[in-house]
Amino acid sequence: MDIQFRIIFEEFNKGYAPLSHLDSKTFIGDKGQASEMKADVISRPSFLTQSPALANLTNGTEAGVVDQLIRYILEQPTDSAETVTYALGTSKLFKLSATTVNTGGTPSWPQAVSGMTSGESIARLNANIYGFYNKASGGDILKMVLSTESITANWGSVTDVALESAPHPSATKEDIMLFGNGQYVGTYIEGLATLDVQKLDFGIGAKVVDVLFHANAWWIAVNHGERRSQIYMYDGSALSNILSDEAGIGAQSIGFLYVVNGIIYVAYSDSTSGGYVLGYLSGRVLKPMRYFSGSLPDYRQKTLYKNTIIFISSTDIWSFGASVNQLPAQISKLADAGHATVGGLSAPFGTPLVASTDGSTGFRIAKFSGYSLDSNWKSILVDLTSDKNIGKVHTIIVYTKPLVGSAKATVQLEGNQGATGFTSTAFEVETADKTRHVFTSVDLLPVEDIRVIVSFADGDATNDCPIRKIVLLGNFIER
Repeated sequence: MDIQFRIIFEEFNKGYAPLSHLDSKTFIGDKGQASEMKADVISRPSFLTQSPALANLTNGTEAGVVDQLIRYILEQPTDSAETVTYALGTSKLFKLSATTVNTGGTPSWPQAVSGMTSGESIARLNANIYGFYNKASGGDILKMVLSTESITANWGSVTDVALESAPHPSATKEDIMLFGNGQYVGTYIEGLATLDVQKLDFGIGAKVVDVLFHANAWWIAVNHGERRSQIYMYDGSALSNILSDEAGIGAQSIGFLYVVNGIIYVAYSDSTSGGYVLGYLSGRVLKPMRYFSGSLPDYRQKTLYKNTIIFISSTDIWSFGASVNQLPAQISKLADAGHATVGGLSAPFGTPLVASTDGSTGFRIAKFSGYSLDSNWKSILVDLTSDKNIGKVHTIIVYTKPLVGSAKATVQLEGNQGATGFTSTAFEVETADKTRHVFTSVDLLPVEDIRVIVSFADGDATNDCPIRKIVLLGNFIER
């Protein structure tokens, strides 16, 4: 049979197609881009493979000592051996290693924090950590001396005054700490022993949603209601009451700021298109890069993984960026985040940790480990019409790395935008050491358009099935 068309799906590292957040059956994009997905396209660039699975830390569920949602995980180890960090729940301070939620000891872990109802952030400042939290009324700052792990729960209100009940993002630079406090930004300068929880006032209705230090300046993201936001620049010494500059973002709401390789990235909502955006600051201009769906992540829900920013959207972990600088930036749904309500996300030891709850009695903090069977990928739709002709696929060829053990994926074709009766049999990509998988008995009727569906539901949790390329061969039929 003469081959009338040949369609190649490859370069999966490009992630989602540009309009996938608006149309799950989009025709626009490269053939390696997805219209729907939950898969890993960053760990092995150009290969499509299974998402990372989650493994609970030892003691990391309600059967251990995690009896509440862990809301914030400090994004750095606090000891010279890089084996310890800390996290805030709703009423407790937790001590973590890369594998375990600590229990017992002196003091006994986890430590209850008197009055705390919502942990908001933790900042490391030299020999101490500071935990920001809300109470039934207002908020406070705890101080813990790292050498003794002794806590002063009401250090903030005793040293200055109580905090607002609000998100409290925080950041540090040398001996200076900056933190959000509702409509205010607070500062603490350790060398002067000066705490001011209302150093800067952004006005009634304002909410400070993230802060960071970069290029000798503080950057402060403020939402004024739901439809107007600004990013302010503030003197690095944190002594002045005057802002240095600002970038008006307009009718958007900011989720978080994050600096990578000297670039400040911003997650924000786009009220004009009904989606969410990862962009970056260029001077006073916010430039959009990639769009995503789900929900807007906040300052507690982002970290760096394999040179990409990973973040929470709804119940999933997404990835933005490129694993190496020579590749184009992508956005993709990387992995499941656990239970339905997600708390903190961080990677203090290199491997991401994520906390979640089912909303009642189920709690967990887990790390990436192994491969998920809840992984899938669907290509963009490809037009198969040529004047009066439509396309008939007769052969599918799938190229993989040499498969190991029970590694497996299934490949299926869907035609005519998913109309009833236009879905092929699922073909199994398997067999140890095999790299080229050919299927010739394709039972899909002639169609006007087509997309490829890959599922890893029957795969293996230890040995993944990395797909390098999928080729469709067919001919045109007059209809």
